Amino acid sequence: MPSDHLIMDPPAVAIPPVSSEIYLRHTTLRPRPKLILFGDSITEQGSSHANGWVTSLSIRYNRRLDVVNRGMNGYNTRWGKACLPLILEEILGPSDWNVGDGLEQNGRGQSNSIEQNDRNSASSCANDHYSNENQQQQPISTELPLYPQYTFLIAFGANDSCLPNGTCSRHHVPLSEYSSNLKDMIQMIKSWGHPFSPDLVSVALLTPPPCNTQVVSTSRHNESVTNLYARECINVGEEMNVPVVDLWNGMQLPIEKDDDESVYNLEDYGVTWKLDYLSDGLHLTPLGNYKMFQLVVQMLEKPMHSSSFDSNGGTAGSMNIHVGLGLSVTQLPRQYPDHSMVDAEYPENSFRM
Repeated sequence: MPSDHLIMDPPAVAIPPVSSEIYLRHTTLRPRPKLILFGDSITEQGSSHANGWVTSLSIRYNRRLDVVNRGMNGYNTRWGKACLPLILEEILGPSDWNVGDGLEQNGRGQSNSIEQNDRNSASSCANDHYSNENQQQQPISTELPLYPQYTFLIAFGANDSCLPNGTCSRHHVPLSEYSSNLKDMIQMIKSWGHPFSPDLVSVALLTPPPCNTQVVSTSRHNESVTNLYARECINVGEEMNVPVVDLWNGMQLPIEKDDDESVYNLEDYGVTWKLDYLSDGLHLTPLGNYKMFQLVVQMLEKPMHSSSFDSNGGTAGSMNIHVGLGLSVTQLPRQYPDHSMVDAEYPENSFRM
């Protein structure tokens, strides 16, 4: 491994430009959609500094999505599954879900805060665009895409894949249980909300990223163990019909420029990514955070499968790593009218639904 390798600074995070017409008029009074990131220390640390991948998402989706970090260092899918009902109650509101009942749920027809707060949010988002002509509410398009109000990204596996006889064996979860836990969490999230509004909630998975076996050999092995968990995560995504971000493979590739060219040549990058992306063999450098941010954004902004919001657990079609959630930052409306569109004399008129 080269000792004189120079690690570049990550590129600046910017919001893609849109036309002035769209920027001014593509706004909404509806509740701001939420992007909830649920995972381990790689997620938690994504908000701990200015170059964190979660921080970068907050910058990119500023005023369009509220990015909520629920990463907990050291957690695996077993502990995440046990914790998930508390997170869902905090974000989605109370439900009659009984953790002891596994995936069974009674009285699902009862209303909860999702139904009360967001009953029409997704279905009417295409009409939430304003013009300052006579301060009247006017749609600029009737064919704008719908989008979920709550998007959960599940990012576990780095701890599940610890060696069962290694120094971090306490965090190890067998591969079969890891797979089952991911499925249970997906189903729990989809079943928590009102059954007649499945399009309000969407879910995606992130595979565990690669690790540097040479550095963390006492607790992890990238090729023979972590890779298996990453592949199983992709299999679960296909079975449950949810998008997957393939971090394990993607984070062994160079940073991409805006023109889709790599900062580095692919040749001989097999060693360089370990230096560029990993600070301690597992956690991410600023450049590693940027690469993860790139991969997550690619999935979020790709068009979604027609059955992405299938409420029956995702058996209607095949989902793969080339499918996303359709959350294009250039198509999501900014919340509340632009200051230039607010009625200066009677501002309350600009904030009536």
